[in-house]
Amino acid sequence: MTRHNRRALQSALIGALAVTSLGITAVPASAKSSLTFAAGPRSVGRGGLVHATGKATDDGASYNKVCVQRRWGTGAWRTVKCSKPVRHAGGTVNAGVRAALRGHLYLRAVLFEGHSPNDKHPRTRSVSRTVTVTVH
Repeated sequence: MTRHNRRALQSALIGALAVTSLGITAVPASAKSSLTFAAGPRSVGRGGLVHATGKATDDGASYNKVCVQRRWGTGAWRTVKCSKPVRHAGGTVNAGVRAALRGHLYLRAVLFEGHSPNDKHPRTRSVSRTVTVTVH
């Protein structure tokens, strides 16, 4: 093997090792999403209306929808209203929630992701902070 061929082989080997090491340490890309939620007023009389708005963005390849959910006291979360499922997006939802019971009404927004627009069991992508409304 000539001196020139040995250097070429060494350079190729070093280049291959560098490319391989970069490939191993590369971080896989992931979809980015954000979820914002607002509700008000924070105090209402019984029978009053609380306005809730949820907005989500997502650049994933799934069908996403954002929903407003409510809960009285320690009860279960119930979906009030959802946006239509959209691919590569999140959506916006505006809902009016009637304060039927005295006590604390809890509201939040949830971003769901499904495999199709008609997915019956979408997974929860993210959940917003909970807003507490006092009903007197």
